[in-house]
Amino acid sequence: MKIILVSHGKLALGMKDTLQLIVGPRDDVIAYEAYEDGEGDKFIGQIKKLVSENADEKFVIITDVLGGSVNNEMTSLLKEHKNIYLITGMNLPLVITLATKPDEVNSKFIDSIVREGKKGVINVNQMMDEIASEDSDEL
Repeated sequence: MKIILVSHGKLALGMKDTLQLIVGPRDDVIAYEAYEDGEGDKFIGQIKKLVSENADEKFVIITDVLGGSVNNEMTSLLKEHKNIYLITGMNLPLVITLATKPDEVNSKFIDSIVREGKKGVINVNQMMDEIASEDSDEL
């Protein structure tokens, strides 16, 4: 399995850099910045080529935002390539979980990764209020 991170601007590059800071160097993670390098949508052709040349390999592509041009371009790849799983809503807990789980890549696995990624989005103010409420109930 290869993980492809794609975002508007440098988010994907920063995500890969942070991932490697936490889990170490990863040859199976590739990051693309869309529209930032002055070459427009060059990333699309690079990803198509990578996926086509490695048809026996599974790819998990993670994009930054649903409905954005990057995600729309990656969604169009799903029609031609059955070896791609596409997730949107890139966040570090999701990427770390995906990169550190050795499970077989299938729809069930992807669903579990998405659930784990959602757990990383927390309203800390609300969490602190709940903790304070629990503490006051114990008194």
